[in-house]
Amino acid sequence: MNKLVASSFVLLLALPVAVLLSSNAFADGLLRTTNLKAYCGQAGVQRQTVIYLDQGIIAKKDANWFRDIINKTKFFAGERLQVVTIKDGGGVVEEAWDSCYPAFTPAEYAKRKKNDGFGSVFTGGVDDKLKGDLKSFNKWFKQALAHPLAKTRHDNTPSFSAGNFPQKKLVEALYYDSARMDLTNGVSRVIIFSDMVENSDLFSHKNFNPQQAADAAAKRFPTFFNHASVYAYGINYTNNQTELNGKLETFWKRYLLQSGAHVKNYSTQLVLPKKNQLFVAQSYTGKLKQSDGRMLATSLRVAFTPDRKLIHSVFTIGDYYMPISGDFFCSGQNCELKATVTNANFKAFQKGDALTLAGSLEKLSGKVGAKDDSVIDEKGSLYRFDVQYSKDRNLSL
Repeated sequence: MNKLVASSFVLLLALPVAVLLSSNAFADGLLRTTNLKAYCGQAGVQRQTVIYLDQGIIAKKDANWFRDIINKTKFFAGERLQVVTIKDGGGVVEEAWDSCYPAFTPAEYAKRKKNDGFGSVFTGGVDDKLKGDLKSFNKWFKQALAHPLAKTRHDNTPSFSAGNFPQKKLVEALYYDSARMDLTNGVSRVIIFSDMVENSDLFSHKNFNPQQAADAAAKRFPTFFNHASVYAYGINYTNNQTELNGKLETFWKRYLLQSGAHVKNYSTQLVLPKKNQLFVAQSYTGKLKQSDGRMLATSLRVAFTPDRKLIHSVFTIGDYYMPISGDFFCSGQNCELKATVTNANFKAFQKGDALTLAGSLEKLSGKVGAKDDSVIDEKGSLYRFDVQYSKDRNLSL
C-alpha cells in the first residue's frame, strides 16, 4: 500500500472528535458558513445512502476498503448520507456522520442562480457556495469513514480461521438500527463493509443450515427494512473459508429478504450500478384475486429511471416480498409495466414469474404468475392471477 496514502488516512485520527462529527464549520467565504443539511429534501430526490462500517475488520494500516467507497459511491443532489460504525463485536452501532450531498437539482440550481444578488459579494454566489461546500463534504466524509479507526484493535487486516472468529452480532446491530431505513428520507441504498461473518448464539458455524438459520433469525429479530437495497462487500476479506462464506451468503440473502431488504451485491469488492440515475418512486395498494375468488391484499413499489428501467421495485403480499426488475413506461395517460420476479420468500411465486400491468399512473391492473402457459393450477387453469392497484398518496412501501 502507498505509504503516503496510509499516513494521510491515519492522520485523520488526530483530528478532534468534535470536528469529526460536526456538520457546521466556517467555510472559505467572508460571511458564509457551511450547513450541509440545508441541501436535504430537494424535490425529485428519493434516495438516501446508509454506510455501515464493521469495526471488527477495519485496520489502521489498511486503506483499500476506504478507497472503494470514496471512488465508487456517487450521490444525488441533496441526498442524505449516514455513516454508521458497527462496534467491534456487533450488536451496537454508533453514528459517525449525518449529512446531505451539496449539490442542487437543475430546477433548484436555476432558482438559486436567479436569486443571486448584491449579497453574494459578501457571502459568495451559488457557484462559490457549492464549490466550498463540496470541499467541506469531501473532508468530513473521509473523517466519518475514519471513525471506526479510533478504537479498532487491528493495526493490519485481521486473518481468521475456522474456530477462532471473534464474536459478531450483525443481525442484532441491524435489527436495533432498522428505523434508519425509514422512508422519510427516500428509498435506502445500504452499503455494508464487513466480512459478514455472523458469530453469535443464533447458530454455530459447524454444519448449520443457512435457510433454517435465516428463518430462525427473522423470527427472533422481526423487523422491516422498508425494502432497502443492500450492497455488502468485504466477503473473504478476513478469511478463506469458502464453504462457510457460501453458507453465510445464503443466510444473509434469505434473512434480509424475510426482513424486507434485498441484496443487490455480495462480494469482496464494492460493486454498485454503473449508472447513478435519478428515479421516480411511487407505491400502490391493491388486491389479488385467487383461483377460488377470494381476494388477497397486495402492495407494489414502482421505481423507474428516465430510461424506463425498474430499480428498487417490489411486489408484496402481506409479509411476503418479491423484488422485481423490468420496464415501466407511459405515453400520455397510458402506462405499462412488464416485470419479472427476481427473488421470493413466498412459495406461491418464484424467480422468473411475470407481473404485467397496464393503466395510468393512478390505477394499474393486470396479471401475475407463471410466464409459461404450461404451468397450471390444481383446477387446470393457467397459473396467473388478476391484480389491480391504486396509487398511494405518499410513498408507503
